[in-house]
Amino acid sequence: MTLKDKIEFILLSFMARWMQSLSADTVVKIGRFLGRVVYTFIPIRKSVVLQNLKLTFPHLEKKERRLIARGTFINFGQTFFEFMRTPNRSHEELRRRVVLHNTRVLKESYESGRGTLLMSGHFGNWEILACAVSMLGFPLVVIARKQRNPLVDAMINDYRRAGGIETTPLGMGVRAFLRALRSNKFIAMLADQDAHSEGVFIDFLNRPSATAPGPALLALKTGAEIIFCTSVLRKDGKYEVFFERIETKDVSGTTKENIRLLTQRHATKLEEKIRHWPDHWFWMHRRWKTSPPSEESSPSSPQ
Repeated sequence: MTLKDKIEFILLSFMARWMQSLSADTVVKIGRFLGRVVYTFIPIRKSVVLQNLKLTFPHLEKKERRLIARGTFINFGQTFFEFMRTPNRSHEELRRRVVLHNTRVLKESYESGRGTLLMSGHFGNWEILACAVSMLGFPLVVIARKQRNPLVDAMINDYRRAGGIETTPLGMGVRAFLRALRSNKFIAMLADQDAHSEGVFIDFLNRPSATAPGPALLALKTGAEIIFCTSVLRKDGKYEVFFERIETKDVSGTTKENIRLLTQRHATKLEEKIRHWPDHWFWMHRRWKTSPPSEESSPSSPQ
């Protein structure tokens, strides 16, 4: 642990305590204001966002892409600062701010007893979405990458547990995840980042994209259902959360083709949402860093 890690943790802890002393509406305003400030004056990953948008939406005018980029920073600012309020957020506040749709698919999946994979992406407010599922009484395990700073990583996990969520690091292994599903738990996964050489290549936003095969592999091994979750920010500051079942019953066996097929299905669901609400997605990630094997010897597109 470095001095930089300690300083970073102290500053983040101070900011979190400040956010927890404020109302939800005030925190939302601060988060959105600082998102605008970062976009305008501190170009963190701004070039990555604009390049990703140019490659994905070449038909849009430059001004239109900049408006989407600005919205991305604003929405992420809101998500980030709202997450800091998690330990102080009551179920009453959560019910007031989150409107849930089609929750019957969660109940039906839980009653099947086979476990459930909740798939989403870094889209909307994925943290408040997880809290909403936990509030409904379903046993939820969130699989997340470890943060570089161990103090910050522990803080994030503490906040998630305060929201009623069990946390598990990404590298725990397939066996641990199989045990969770066989215990009829819900496993929440965000599989929209570059999966490097371990990924399976599918089409995502019209580009070959290395995507984690784990969710599809788990579903095929256990018979667990896959439910795609979406949180959409409304103009009044509330969230609409939608649940959709992804078809899995027409495939069986952990073949490469079946893994690729199910991976494509949940990626396509996310793509549909991104095309409808492009400013809700986390364009700051270098999503297409890994090229398909046949392209590795050719110059890759700028990221």
